[in-house]
Amino acid sequence: MSKTSKTNFVEYLDSYKERNGLDYFTLANMLHLTNMNYIENQYYSEAFIGANHRKSFREISIKDDYETWKRKHEATFTPMPDDFICLKLPNPIPLNDTVPEPCNPTKYQEIDASLNHLGDVLEVLQKYPYQSDTEYNIDMKSLYAAENELKQLNTMVGMASLKTAILDQLVYFLQDLHITRGESDFKHIVLYGPPGTGKTEIAKIIGNMYSKIGILKKNVFKKVTRNDLVAGYLGQTAIKTRKVIEECLGGVLFIDEAYALANHYDDDIYSKECVDTLCEALSDHKDDLMVIIAGYEDDLNNSFFKSNQGMESRFIWRFKIDPYCAKEMMQIFIKKVGDCEWTAPEDLTEKWFEANKAEFPHYGRSMEALFSYVKIAHARRIYGKPKTLRKILNMDDMNAGLKSFLQHKKPEDKTRKLFQSMYL
Repeated sequence: MSKTSKTNFVEYLDSYKERNGLDYFTLANMLHLTNMNYIENQYYSEAFIGANHRKSFREISIKDDYETWKRKHEATFTPMPDDFICLKLPNPIPLNDTVPEPCNPTKYQEIDASLNHLGDVLEVLQKYPYQSDTEYNIDMKSLYAAENELKQLNTMVGMASLKTAILDQLVYFLQDLHITRGESDFKHIVLYGPPGTGKTEIAKIIGNMYSKIGILKKNVFKKVTRNDLVAGYLGQTAIKTRKVIEECLGGVLFIDEAYALANHYDDDIYSKECVDTLCEALSDHKDDLMVIIAGYEDDLNNSFFKSNQGMESRFIWRFKIDPYCAKEMMQIFIKKVGDCEWTAPEDLTEKWFEANKAEFPHYGRSMEALFSYVKIAHARRIYGKPKTLRKILNMDDMNAGLKSFLQHKKPEDKTRKLFQSMYL
C-alpha cells in the first residue's frame, strides 16, 4: 500500500488557507483525509510519539493488508474527483475563530436608571447594548438574555399591576436575595384571574425568562389539570403526582384551575392524596422547581389554600390579573386582527365593545371566537366581489359576526357569567 506523501498532504491543507469558509461536505472530506493520513503514515507509532507517551494516545492497530484495504474501500468519504457531484448544505462553517468572551471585564459602566416599569428596562437595554468586556452596576447580561420575554410581557394588553409585580420578582431574583445560606426561598407563584386573561401565556413567559437567566436550570414547562394528577385508585394518585413533578424538575409545573384539586377535599381521598403530595414537593424541590397555579382568587383562597395548612406559606408570589375593560378588549381584538394580516374597521369604537361586554365572559378567548365569526360573515359579504375587498373588515361584518357568535354560545355561558359576577 502506498502511503500518502507528507508534502502533498501539507499542500492539500495549505490550499484552504485563503478560504473564508467550508461547506459541510468539504469539511467532512478534509477530516477523513486527515484521519487516513494519520493511519497510513502510522503517526501513532513510538517513532513519532515516543515510548513514554504511548498511553496518552489511542493505539490504532493495522492487523494485515485486508484491514488496510477495507478501511480505504469502505470509508464514508473519499477524495472528490473533478466530476464529483454532491449536494452542498448551506451555512458554511467559518474558518476564522470567533473571539471568546473575556473572562475579566476591562471596562466599567454605571447605569443610572430607575426600573419602575417593564418599559424602563427595555429602554435601558436599547440605550446600553450589552458588552461582554464591560462590568455594570446592574446585571445587564441577565436582562439582555431575558429581553424577548420582557418585550412579550410589555406588549400584552393591560395587566399594569401584574407587569410591575413580575418586574419586582425579577429584580429580587437577579440580586440573589432569594438565597439564604445556599438555600432558595420559595419561587412558587399564584396567578389570580378569570379564564381568557392570558394566564397560560404569562406562565410560559415566566418559565422561559427564568430558564434563560439561570434561576431555573431547564426550559421545561408542563401544563396540567386535576385529571393529570389524580388517579382512580387509592395509592395511585401519589405515584401519578410524583411522576408529573419529576418531569418538571428544573422548570415549571403549571396547574390550571387548581381549586379543582380541593373542591371536595374532606370527602375525596384522592384529592387529599394529591394535595398532600404536592405540598411536600413544594418544599423538597424549592431549589429546582417553580409551581404556578391559576384560577379565580376566591376559589383558590376558599378551597385550595384551605385544603392543606402548609399550602399558603409556600406560595409567596401572588399576581393578580384584573378583568379587561371594554377598551382593552377592543385592543385585544384589533391586535388579533392585525396579527392575522387583516384590517379592522376604521369606525370600530370602544362604545361597541362596551355595549356588548356582557357577552364576552372569557375575554381574550371570546375575542378570538368573535374574530372567527366575523371572518365568516366577511367571507359571505364579499363573495363574488373584487379581491381588493378581501380581509378588510367593516361594521357590517362585526355585527353579523356578533350575531353568529351569540347563536353559537353554549347555554352554560349564561350561568357561568352569573357565577363570575360574584367575584368581579
